[in-house]
Amino acid sequence: MKLIKNTFFIFLSFLISCSTLENQISPQCLYPKEMLEKGGIINRKYTGNIDKEFNKYICKDNKNSYLVYPIPYDSPSELLLLGNKIRINKKNFRESRIVIKDKKFNEISKTNLKRISEEKKIFDKYIKLITEKKYLSINFKMPSKGIISSEYGVKRFINNIPRNPHLGLDIAAEKGTLVIAPENGKIVFSGNFFYRGNVLIIDHGNGIITTYSHLDEILKIKGDFVKRGQKIASIGSSGRVTGPHLHFETIVYGIKINPLIFLK
Repeated sequence: MKLIKNTFFIFLSFLISCSTLENQISPQCLYPKEMLEKGGIINRKYTGNIDKEFNKYICKDNKNSYLVYPIPYDSPSELLLLGNKIRINKKNFRESRIVIKDKKFNEISKTNLKRISEEKKIFDKYIKLITEKKYLSINFKMPSKGIISSEYGVKRFINNIPRNPHLGLDIAAEKGTLVIAPENGKIVFSGNFFYRGNVLIIDHGNGIITTYSHLDEILKIKGDFVKRGQKIASIGSSGRVTGPHLHFETIVYGIKINPLIFLK
């Protein structure tokens, strides 16, 4: 029995030692450069056996395999991936505190709570899409002109009550300001949500999704293919907001990461 255990640990050690992650990216695996912080991304050459659990995170070019792994907002300080320990740099996110006295804004009816729950299921379904087709070159344009009023990771408090962290980029501008597609893709959802207001979701292929919330006019419908720089909507104040702005999100394999990684 002792011999079997020793043999197993030797074999396990062999697998781990044969699995290496090198800080090297491929021009054919079209993802942003590595940024080791919460809301960042791991992108490096991988050599070794691939666990089925990690198949969707592996991008292959003509010669090599690359691990592309989104780092969530609530990531621990160290990740163990394919036998490799990767240190995640500490990042301090600022706080945003807003006081809203309007009771109508703070109170949500049972009907709307049910609506919110259903809409979350719909939204989660689309942001977890993983299509193999590549539409993009990872050279995102800023989706709209304006001022960045809130960045990724902001800790939000409304009337001193903690809310979900801000996992996108807010671009404040006048109502009617044009919103463009930052890269090539396909519209997979167009509709209206309680919190988000008028919404568009674009699938860029390879597990990369972008979302656009609080829109005024929507210029595209589900199923439309869009090109980089093409007009898709205009900024508004639909949904639960205090002023006109675009809430822009980038999602990789179902995880919301910092949009600034993609933007040039």
